[in-house]
Amino acid sequence: MQEIKDSAVETKNYTVAVDLGSSSVVVAVGETRDDGRMHVAAVVSKPVEGVNAGRIDNIELVSRAIREAVSEVEAQLGIRITEAYAGISGDFVRCARHTDHVYVFDPETGVSQRDVDALFDRMRNVQAPDDETIMERIPQNYMVDDSQEVKNPVGSFGKKLSSTFNFILCHKTPIQRLDMALKRLSIKMLGVFSDALATPEAVLLPEEKEEGVAVVDLGAGVTDVTVYYRNVVRYTVSIPMGASAINRDIRTMGVPEKHVESLKRRYGSAVAELAPEDKLIRVNGRTAREAKDILLRNLATVIEARATDIAEFVQQEIKDSGYASKLAYGIVLTGGSAQLKDLDELFRRVTETDVRVAVPDVGIAEESGELAANPAYATAVGILLKGAAQGACAVVEFVAPAASAPAASAPAAQPAAPARPAPAQPRPAASEPRRGFVPPAAQPAAQPAPQPAPAPRPAQPRAAQPRPVQPQPEAPAPTAQPVARIPARQPAPQQEPPRIEPRQPLAAQPEPEEERPVVIDSRRKRDWSSIFQKAFDKVNQSFTAAEDEEI
Repeated sequence: MQEIKDSAVETKNYTVAVDLGSSSVVVAVGETRDDGRMHVAAVVSKPVEGVNAGRIDNIELVSRAIREAVSEVEAQLGIRITEAYAGISGDFVRCARHTDHVYVFDPETGVSQRDVDALFDRMRNVQAPDDETIMERIPQNYMVDDSQEVKNPVGSFGKKLSSTFNFILCHKTPIQRLDMALKRLSIKMLGVFSDALATPEAVLLPEEKEEGVAVVDLGAGVTDVTVYYRNVVRYTVSIPMGASAINRDIRTMGVPEKHVESLKRRYGSAVAELAPEDKLIRVNGRTAREAKDILLRNLATVIEARATDIAEFVQQEIKDSGYASKLAYGIVLTGGSAQLKDLDELFRRVTETDVRVAVPDVGIAEESGELAANPAYATAVGILLKGAAQGACAVVEFVAPAASAPAASAPAAQPAAPARPAPAQPRPAASEPRRGFVPPAAQPAAQPAPQPAPAPRPAQPRAAQPRPVQPQPEAPAPTAQPVARIPARQPAPQQEPPRIEPRQPLAAQPEPEEERPVVIDSRRKRDWSSIFQKAFDKVNQSFTAAEDEEI
């Protein structure tokens, strides 16, 4: 029993990320190197059902998909995952702004870190509506005496320090469902991040964040837009439309659903004029008689119409951010659906700005580049980076003894420790494998022995060799009385919350005027249904024209 116990050790060497999208789930595991870079040890993507625009509708289907991805990662690394960080995205995630201030404790010596901390304390006391939770608080800028905007206020002279904060809020139910899906696998969710804040960490260079850039993460059901300027997140939004809308349009051409994605990836183009005019592709049906010939120019016309709608929505959100004219580095496209041919060219034409397609190559070790070099993994790698900054995840690592290799030459001499344990053999609960993972066989203590001539079996047995992964499209603070309350999208009349009195100035200073709770105006809620209806009408017109040309 001691030998078995010694082969399973709980460690915190890894960080685990779970990126649940509308069409796929990506599980990534990484290690933080001494130089601070992340070594991506394993990344697995699996198709998922039961998710609609980022919202879990069927927890059984979601848990099954996550289990498949987690099991494959566990088999590759010889570990059992018990903790993980997760990402979330959808129109239930929103950005709201709130401005507050404190009076400088000692104006004679200037603003100190004490004053900055006091301002943050007031922001921590801001409450979200009952059905939402605050995911992050992001300071936008600092103002001294309402006149001087400074990046770092410490040392500035003035009597009052104020700032505007961006609050990233999310409805509680989607987070609870995601947590429930992981708990079904005995995995504790250490934290959950907004995908719109995680993805840029893996694709943006420091100069891009400083000079201005918009990150567009194009997924299957959701398109996330994040605007950076002066190294600060200025604006985030989730558009409830993604590449699955393009797939539905292609489906109306008579293409079987099972062929839509491969047809789009292999032969599709987001710009119709760049597609061949006279080239046909045959799409098989249930029988040879049902086979259908598709003109590639018609296919590209349908794709371009829907992709243009998405690009126009993105452009409008960038304008609404107020930073459209300050984005020196234009747009960075990423996400699984960013791999669509000529999509960058389409965005370039619609937005009239520079566009590049990015893979997760920021903050990771050089040897991880080949494994993680896929836009579909950008969010998962971003979650790894943000999670590692908070702390590694606990995993159970199955360590094979040093002298396990010679055991391959005499398997019959060790019947008590077979490669796959018999069901009747009891094991400690702490080392019991889950989800089909087969731990290494328990071996005696290390013994010096010569290497056998025959090819030895692996010292650390693994599950069946995984198939190559195909990319899929696509701090809490001490409790205190609140000083403000962020209104819900449709706020109802509520009682004025109690206030916390501001820090008192020096005796020589005049008493500040009475403070009142500030009502944060939330971002206007778009009427997506009417907007989408107009887009659908336009696509239908384009599609009819394409069909008229079909051979």
